Amino acid sequence: MQENLPPDFSVDTLIGLIKANGLLVGFAVLVRMLWHQRLVRLGQRRFWSWDLVWEIPMAVMCAAVGSGVASYFALEGSQAVACIGICSWLGPSGSQAMLDRLLANYAKGQPK
Repeated sequence: MQENLPPDFSVDTLIGLIKANGLLVGFAVLVRMLWHQRLVRLGQRRFWSWDLVWEIPMAVMCAAVGSGVASYFALEGSQAVACIGICSWLGPSGSQAMLDRLLANYAKGQPK
């Protein structure tokens, strides 16, 4: 029963977590900034807006989701980074649209 206990949380654990995932979160922020810049170029957003502020927590969330997807599929190295980049580029709206389309195809039991 002892092996199922959560690890001790300390400042050293937090620093280790930031060191391990800091570059991945930075990459996710870069990809979200590229997405923001694309929307600015299309005229759908202004560059300096509240949307820019919301891209930072969105990038952290996308990095966490991408890291989870990569660990589920046992991806390592550059494959995991690519998975995080794809999840960051899609964001929540793109991920939802992709899942809706997949579920609509497979919900009937027959893929189209």
